[in-house]
Amino acid sequence: MRIPRASTPAFVKAFFALAFVVYVGVFPYVGVVNNPNENVRTFMTMALVEGHTFKIDAIVERHGWTNDMARAPDKKTGVFHLYSVKAPAVSYAGVPVYWAFTKIMPLLGRPIPTRDSPPEMKARWLADATWALRVFSVQIPCFLFLIFFERALRRVSEDAILRLTAVAAVGLGSNYLAYALMFASHALFAVAAFVSFFVTLRAREKKARERTMTEAFVAGFCAGWATLLEYHALPVSACLALFALITFYRPTRFVAMSVGGLLHVAGMAFFQWRAFGDPMMPGHRMSENQQFAHLLNQGYFGIQTPDFQHAKLLLFSRSFGLFGTSPYLWLGLFAIPFAFVSGFGGPKARSVRRLGTFVWVVTCGVLLLTVSAAINWRGGWTVGPRYLGAIPPFLAYGAICAAERLAGPRRRRTGIRALFGGAALASVAQTGIVSLVCNSIPENVGRPLPQLAIPLLRGGFVPRHLGDLVGFSSTTFGYVVVGCLLLAAFVPFLATAKRERRLTKVVRAGIGLVTCAVMLVPAMREAEPDEASDGGVNARSFYASIWEPAGRDRLAKAKERAERTNDPCAYARLARLEEMMSLEARASASRARANGARCE
Repeated sequence: MRIPRASTPAFVKAFFALAFVVYVGVFPYVGVVNNPNENVRTFMTMALVEGHTFKIDAIVERHGWTNDMARAPDKKTGVFHLYSVKAPAVSYAGVPVYWAFTKIMPLLGRPIPTRDSPPEMKARWLADATWALRVFSVQIPCFLFLIFFERALRRVSEDAILRLTAVAAVGLGSNYLAYALMFASHALFAVAAFVSFFVTLRAREKKARERTMTEAFVAGFCAGWATLLEYHALPVSACLALFALITFYRPTRFVAMSVGGLLHVAGMAFFQWRAFGDPMMPGHRMSENQQFAHLLNQGYFGIQTPDFQHAKLLLFSRSFGLFGTSPYLWLGLFAIPFAFVSGFGGPKARSVRRLGTFVWVVTCGVLLLTVSAAINWRGGWTVGPRYLGAIPPFLAYGAICAAERLAGPRRRRTGIRALFGGAALASVAQTGIVSLVCNSIPENVGRPLPQLAIPLLRGGFVPRHLGDLVGFSSTTFGYVVVGCLLLAAFVPFLATAKRERRLTKVVRAGIGLVTCAVMLVPAMREAEPDEASDGGVNARSFYASIWEPAGRDRLAKAKERAERTNDPCAYARLARLEEMMSLEARASASRARANGARCE
């Protein structure tokens, strides 16, 4: 696959340097929450490395129960064992990382814990192993995809400023970031789906005989990888495979494409055969959680008929909807009328991009319908609609196609850059900040940014970060990472385009900031009564009580100071912090100890 190798401007390099800090700088992790979306995948990787088995019984005994497990009988002995109910791709990817982890840590005085090891030792091992698996299996690959994505966009736009708005919107302003910071599949699903689409689309620009076997293999490989990552991606894989089939139809290319896809079919069949006794049987109906088993035995493994109301919420909810939490993605819809009415570029480019737009719109629509039909359509405690994880890159790609069609002359291009830059900045502020602080948003949080993320940051509830690895346990580095996030999103405004006057740049930045402010208004408003939100009260108090790492937030320090000095003013300040975190009982007790003191 060849992507134009135009020189990369310095501001693009600066953007990716800041984004890299974001992608490796923090580790949002609270062990008490016991996130099943991640833990069960981690358990399977541990079992594969430590016991060379898919059975996770021994890992569960050591680290405790988690959700999303299947309980299935051994075909030979009839004894029931526990398995991950998730598609296996992420657990497979973690095997070399965890193998290296188990070799390195004993050299540092940290042997693999046993079932009888102290709880602190087991908890630390799980946390550190999860961190390693996240960084090397998901975070760095997802960051590298953003570099690929920027280069891919060069095929539709020579405007580096516009391209960066799309990369920022996807990589820093959608739930792609939240799930790129977890040992989970949703961000990698986006990688697999878009790479398959783009490789195939790029090949269609060539004559059939010039389409290479490598391109065919990659297109098939990534289409199959999508389903190996997530079971509900099967319709997406089917759409991408069909697109590849009509592109790589020559015999040798068809074989290469098929081999690429069948590698993942084999990986899935082997897992299901060894775990559930049938290569065609996923483990959902054998769920260890009886409530889940009941739900997943309805319809086709929990998939029924599409529901319009579910689809509407998945797209437009301001709590977790795709457009509701990432307003930049709205701009991708502009590509649809341009593709089918006036087209993009010359006749050849127009036909290819019209077909490409049709393919990604249908693929995303099929995914939306599939998820809306699922019984567990929302996905529990999520950042945005996690089951729609593949959609953001497609919409951002469409947005840049539309931007180039809209931009035209220099003056109009300035306005388009401002609009798209402001929308990207609003998405980063609304979803990016949340993603860095907390990756599991309870369902009763109506507005994640003002109701949870901002109060946590104000209270000093910063997640683990790289500084912790070298003994720098201050919260400062966590705020530095948040600053890098916002600065990266602001880079398109700091960049100067060719022949752009300084005043034009200032006007562009001003319009962009106004656009950002307008788009953030819905995210900051109170939730409507029908949204069943409690204003984030329970979520704030919950996380303030269980936060990891404990003891370095402002609340913990204020409590320690008040108890040490017995100063009424210290208790008054403590009460204000406790009120901010909705710890009303504790705040009432602190106010009583303050004895009415009025202090600055």
